[in-house]
This record gives sequence, structure tokens and C-alpha cells, in this order.
Amino acid sequence: MLMEDARKTNQRAVKAMSDLRGEAHNRRGRSLGGAGPGEHAQERLRLHKDEVKLMEGRVQGFVRAMNEVLDDDEDMTLMNLSRLLTHPERFIQPVSQEILHEESDEPELILEAYLQQALSIVNELDILKGQIMTTEEQINMTLDAIRNRLLYINTLLSVASLCVAMGSFIGSLFGMNLTNPLEDDGGAFMRVILWTVVSMVGLWAILSWIFYEAANLSPSKS
Repeated sequence: MLMEDARKTNQRAVKAMSDLRGEAHNRRGRSLGGAGPGEHAQERLRLHKDEVKLMEGRVQGFVRAMNEVLDDDEDMTLMNLSRLLTHPERFIQPVSQEILHEESDEPELILEAYLQQALSIVNELDILKGQIMTTEEQINMTLDAIRNRLLYINTLLSVASLCVAMGSFIGSLFGMNLTNPLEDDGGAFMRVILWTVVSMVGLWAILSWIFYEAANLSPSKS
């Protein structure tokens, strides 16, 4: 029953990781309009990780109990019930070490087979824990990529706000109740508007390029 529970735990965790990896891969290829894996994916992984740790503890406890039984020849001998019923005279206390070794061979072979299965399950659970950690890292990388894109867009919006503020500043300068030589120039209004718009667009393009280069700077260039 313990072995079956361990295998079911392994299957559930593997299926969940496969679903989450596929979801993370699909989300990575989408635009920012779609939500990422989110906290529900990490919560599912935490639940499966706890389940795997609990199952690993149960299987390791089973392995320790089996080793203790295998180390006790007298207990192993008394497990040979068929020989105990057919040859009870061989089990009269005290039993010699030679008889203990002879009568414990068959139960020992059976228990060692179960022990090997338990050890293989322990190894599978160890591998499964590593896969869960890898899946967690993959989901965290996906979330970090989405977060970085959001920060980049927020930076571009901040740059656009700065450029608009610069144009508003120029307009506020000409809105002061002070005389200036451009008041009598009929084309000054359009020139000021034109140069203000060009300056705003140019500043936005330069700052956007700087932030883009900084965001895509590889470690080898630094």
C-alpha cells in the first residue's frame, strides 16, 4: 500500500509539473495581455513538494524498519511460518546460530525484494524533488520576464510623461505676461509649436533608445 501511495504521488506531481511547464511555455509566447503562471502555480508546486517530502519520510521510515528486521536473525527465523508449523522442533529455544541462518534465508529474500523496491522509490522521489525545484525556477524565470517587461513599459510611459512635461514647460514660458520680441512675429506661433513637438519627439526617441540599450546590455558588454 505504501508503494502504491508513493507511485500515485509521483504520478500526480509529474502530471502537475507537465501542465505547469506547458502553461508557462504558452504564457511566455503570449503578449502582456495574458496573465502569467501566477501564484496559483507556485502554490500547486508547494503542495506537491510537501506531499513528496511526506511520502519520502514514510518510505524512509519503512526502509529503516526493514533494515532493523533484516539485522535480527531470530525475528527473520520466526517469520518462516511454514517451517515453524512443519518442523517445530527446530525452533525450540535456544535456537542455534546455524539454524537461525538456515531458516531466515527465505524470509530474508522476500523482505530484501521489498527493500529494493522501497529504495528505488526513494531514488524516484529524490529525482522528483529535483524536477519540482527545476519547475519552480522555470516559473520564477517566466514571472521575472513578465515583470521586467512591465517595468520597461512603465519606464517608457515615464519618459513620455517627461517629454510632455517639457513641452508644457515651454508653453508656460510663453504664457507669462511679459513682453518678448516674438509677439509681433506672425509665424512665431507655428515655429514654437513645431520646435516644441520636434524636441519632445526627439527627446523621447533618445531616452527610449538609451533605456532599450541598457535593458538589452549583455554581461559580456559590461
